[in-house]
Amino acid sequence: MLRLLATAPIAGVGRVVYSSNACFLVEFEATDPVDPAHPLRGIYKPARGERPLWDFPHRTLHYREVASYLVDAALGLGIVPPTVLRDGPFGAGSMQLFVDAVGRELSTAEEDCLQPELRAMAALDVLINNADRKSAHLLISPGPRLRGIDNALTFLPYPRQRTVLIELGGARLPDQVARAVQSLQGDDAERERLLQHLRLLLSAEEVSAFAGRLAELAADPLFPQLDPWDGRPFEWW
Repeated sequence: MLRLLATAPIAGVGRVVYSSNACFLVEFEATDPVDPAHPLRGIYKPARGERPLWDFPHRTLHYREVASYLVDAALGLGIVPPTVLRDGPFGAGSMQLFVDAVGRELSTAEEDCLQPELRAMAALDVLINNADRKSAHLLISPGPRLRGIDNALTFLPYPRQRTVLIELGGARLPDQVARAVQSLQGDDAERERLLQHLRLLLSAEEVSAFAGRLAELAADPLFPQLDPWDGRPFEWW
């Protein structure tokens, strides 16, 4: 999937409206390996379309999208859709597998089965220091499966987490997620491999801060208790 996202020819591009940064839905000249009856589609976010922000270095958001996927993959969570760097019609940017979200109301049983994935996503957000986990960034794909998109406002070197899952503060991580975090922290080779990849995308200070968060969460697998006001994202933007 990563190779297809990075190299498959692009057949068509459409602008995604109501996005704070330039965002495009692309269709590739390739079939979707998961659903061969349909073409492969992706979400393309070119660096040149990133709106300047005072707290994030300009034109680094696409790198953070890819870095978030790498952390998710290293933990084996499967929450962040596959994401790569690639050149597109408007220059270099990130390319993420398009999530065809479920367009119906979920049953109570389906909602219950997604609770572990919600907590896994919340743990991921602690590690990547996600400053913008809005409810609109949570998608449900067929299965149902939880997917976390728009992972650009991440990896600041100082505490800045904001999340709609703030009520989890003080609770323990699910055992399976805690074990994944502790396994990554305890595997020197695997951890260093991840850090090497992150160094190609983030500043040295940001990578060091991530390594510190990983060590802290492995040692004490609890969700942090965030400020009840500043710990929530601004849902209207």
